[in-house]
Amino acid sequence: MEKIVEPNVENILSKSFIFIMAMTCGICAGSNYYNQPLIYSIAEALKVNADQVALTIVISQLSYAVGLFILVPLGDFFEKRSYICLLMCCTGLAQVGLSLSQTLPALYGFTFLATFFSIATQVLVPFAAGLASPKKSPQVVGTLMSGLFLGILLARSIAGLLSTVWSWHAVYLISGIVILVFAWVMWVKLPVARKSHQLNILQIYGSLFSLAVHQPHLLRRGFAGGIGFGILALIFTTMTFILANEPYHFNDFQIGLFGIVGLAGVFATPWAGKKIAAGLENKIAVICMGLLISAWIPLFFAQQSLVAYAVGVIMAYFGLSAFHVLNQNLVYRISAEARSRINSIYMTLYFGGAALGSFIAVYAWKHWGWEACAALGLVMALVSFTIDRLDFYEMNKIAKPEKAP
Repeated sequence: MEKIVEPNVENILSKSFIFIMAMTCGICAGSNYYNQPLIYSIAEALKVNADQVALTIVISQLSYAVGLFILVPLGDFFEKRSYICLLMCCTGLAQVGLSLSQTLPALYGFTFLATFFSIATQVLVPFAAGLASPKKSPQVVGTLMSGLFLGILLARSIAGLLSTVWSWHAVYLISGIVILVFAWVMWVKLPVARKSHQLNILQIYGSLFSLAVHQPHLLRRGFAGGIGFGILALIFTTMTFILANEPYHFNDFQIGLFGIVGLAGVFATPWAGKKIAAGLENKIAVICMGLLISAWIPLFFAQQSLVAYAVGVIMAYFGLSAFHVLNQNLVYRISAEARSRINSIYMTLYFGGAALGSFIAVYAWKHWGWEACAALGLVMALVSFTIDRLDFYEMNKIAKPEKAP
């Protein structure tokens, strides 16, 4: 657990500062999704196949998962404010380098670096949760996750707009500069926190495996959330393929603009935070799983009806957004002292699922088309539902003896 050097923690967590942190989460997380509507534009500029550029989506998810496993646990070792700002600076510089890419290897390399260091958000969120009181913490997490999901949604639209009126290079140049500016804002605004434990780096990494072995609840929430996020990754990875071809023939901006239909997810996170604070975790889980499963009915008709496609995206985005807030609040309760390491394990599984979903999307689309993607997405939703129900069953078994007189 960290000791906050600066006093008056409740004053630090003013509404305005929570909003700034939410913006920071959105800017950092959103920068990983600029490539999704730009696949064809980048392919044309570099004179390569769209399938080759689409691999940057898989690289983004994989490198983020690697960053989560390697870098996030160090949030329990280094001073939080300095560490968050350092990661943001590395991300900003890598994004500037990405904007200068002229070859496919350079594109792949800077994509890996930019997403690898962009895990600053995953250090910031548990840090902010620890600053808040136990009663206020779910709402703070919900607000920050709203900013994160809004950033991801707007990133696609902004990337599409800038690419249409300027170039895809400008997208990453501007993003890099903005991230560097917000790194300075975080340096000025965040309180200094010093660790109160004496774990060294090897002990911190060793404790990851200890947590994984002794906390099956953490693994179950991670797998359920990861497979759920894999569903969303599948949907958004194939979105460019669906909308850029028959019968829609959308340009970059139109593809990015369509992604805004997922705006419902932004409203899901504060709603979920309030319900969780009221002790309605199981109800939230059932609603989320129901949405993730039933979303595949309208999504199956994505190539025939734009309205059905939009409805399916909204259902899936709302369901996953609330489910993610639920999972984070559940796993943060395991240990206040190990929140960065807990978040590392959970988010590694979460984005590992996204990488799997992106890979399935690219492979299934290339070989079998959208119908196969939709069938695989439904199977993933059913697997996530099964894991979620198993975890709540196990939690109830543990809770019953504790309630007994």
